Amino acid sequence: MKDKLVKTGHKKPYYRFIGALRGIGFSLLAVVALASPVAIAMGYSAQEAHAEETSHVAPQEESSDAPSTSIEE
Repeated sequence: MKDKLVKTGHKKPYYRFIGALRGIGFSLLAVVALASPVAIAMGYSAQEAHAEETSHVAPQEESSDAPSTSIEE
């Protein structure tokens, strides 16, 4: 059985480069997999904070120039 280096014609640095690319790819995949739940949680907490902030704002008084939208007329 032929050696892989002889059979394909690739040299040792080629396989080291491919291994390094796989390692970098796996590392990036792990970072994205770990960072996405954190980003989702931050977005959710920002929405809650914004909703809480807007719920404490007093409603504005209606101006007399605005048309009436009530059905009770």
